Amino acid sequence: MHRYCTRRAIVGGVCALGLTATVAWAQTPAPSSPAKGKLERLRIAVAPVGWDTNFTWLNPRSGNLDKRPALEFLVGIDRRTGAYMPELAEQWEMAPDAKSWTITLRKGVQFHDHWGEFTAKDVRHSIFLLTQPEAVQTDSGQWRTLLGIEKADTSDVVAQKVAQMVQIINDYQVIIHTHIAAPDLVDNLSANTDLVMESKARWDAGGKELYGKKVVGTGPFEFVERKLGVYVLYKRVDNHWRQTPEYKELEFRWVPEAVTRLATLLTAEVHIADVERALQQDAVAKGMKIVASTLSGNQVVWYFGGLYFASPDKLDPKVPFVDKRVRQAMNMAINRHAIADKLLLGRAQPARVATYHPELDSKLWPGIWNADWDKRFEELYGYDPTKAKALLDQAGYPHGFEFTVYLFPLAGLPEQVDIGQAMALDWQAVGLKPKLVEIDFPRVRELYRTKAIHGAVWGLRGRALAPDSIRIINKSQDGVIYAYEHPFIDEKLRELGRVLDPGERARLLREIGDHKFIA
Repeated sequence: MHRYCTRRAIVGGVCALGLTATVAWAQTPAPSSPAKGKLERLRIAVAPVGWDTNFTWLNPRSGNLDKRPALEFLVGIDRRTGAYMPELAEQWEMAPDAKSWTITLRKGVQFHDHWGEFTAKDVRHSIFLLTQPEAVQTDSGQWRTLLGIEKADTSDVVAQKVAQMVQIINDYQVIIHTHIAAPDLVDNLSANTDLVMESKARWDAGGKELYGKKVVGTGPFEFVERKLGVYVLYKRVDNHWRQTPEYKELEFRWVPEAVTRLATLLTAEVHIADVERALQQDAVAKGMKIVASTLSGNQVVWYFGGLYFASPDKLDPKVPFVDKRVRQAMNMAINRHAIADKLLLGRAQPARVATYHPELDSKLWPGIWNADWDKRFEELYGYDPTKAKALLDQAGYPHGFEFTVYLFPLAGLPEQVDIGQAMALDWQAVGLKPKLVEIDFPRVRELYRTKAIHGAVWGLRGRALAPDSIRIINKSQDGVIYAYEHPFIDEKLRELGRVLDPGERARLLREIGDHKFIA
């Protein structure tokens, strides 16, 4: 099923247009492809992730797309149901105070390249990699908070704190202690997030220099080579503990242009490609098959740069976005339904608050979703160019203002650039003056990581789960993504760190959602 979310977009202080999208892959038809089981190398064409590197901790979550074939997690995710399932951890158990988790590890799993058996020391080491000073992984801020690590801590201090908080009982059992209550820590251990398992013995043998040469893990594919800007190649691991891959080799090929990805698919240069939905019919007409996710896909949100209300030294009051009326006007200028219909072929599910999902979040935390968001959304943020112009006039911008819209492709959402261009046209229609700037994603990420992205609109896509997303995107301190922040959210997050009761946690998360809805 394809799920795309037209979320509150540039709603009250938090975000611009959001569209939650599953990845739609087009697959070559059987007649023009080798028979199943005889294809030697499976080639996948995707948009570049922006970080062509073997280091897992120096890029965001999406930057590890090409590394996942070689790496595994403590907790897996059932691809059909989304449920947590054993992977390198066979069991996990939370203490009554939710401040420690006991993890029992699988025995006999070997690292590639003869680096030995996976054990508890590798768990501790992997957490160190994710929290060390130079780490900028999406989950780094959350893990630092959990373990009491400060951004200013040196590598030696981080190692000491990790050793204190990650207690090794024996080779196959480890206890992770946390400074705050973490009843949902299992998610941070899972394939939903960032904590991949890497070899401590390999680090001891050659450190960062050795890690930079190749990706080494315990996964079903073993790293062969990386040709920068072109491809990453893997070979299968025979008799893998989980499952031996059907194909001998797996290649991720970086192809920036959507039409080129489609062309390589149609000519059988690749076998799977990330194709814009508007182009998918061309592939279907040639006998291709669209393989849709069985789970909810990417949440796509466009953010206003510079809304640092919890960091006065970083807030520029002269930026028009700081005025709530401007944000509301820019929301009302966007024709979300047209974008969803024309660019996403109507496969879209409306959402109301950035990073909240009405179904997925409600399953985890019943009571988190406020029905008033659905009732009031059209009135406050629905498409109405006339009201948008009136709000801009009230805010002191009758003739509009200039601002930047950053455009960059994202793997898994080939429509990202087209969505930005469509929004820019809607803003122009109400007198605004967007300047479209094509840019590499790493440059944009460095701007929002350092709270220096004032006066620009930029888009992201990711999983739609409120607790995880709020900690990543809405915290004012110790994070790696700084979008909308506010003292109210900071206080509610502190309360979440003290509360165990599911009903109370849902209430706090709903209150954050209420704030984001009207901010």
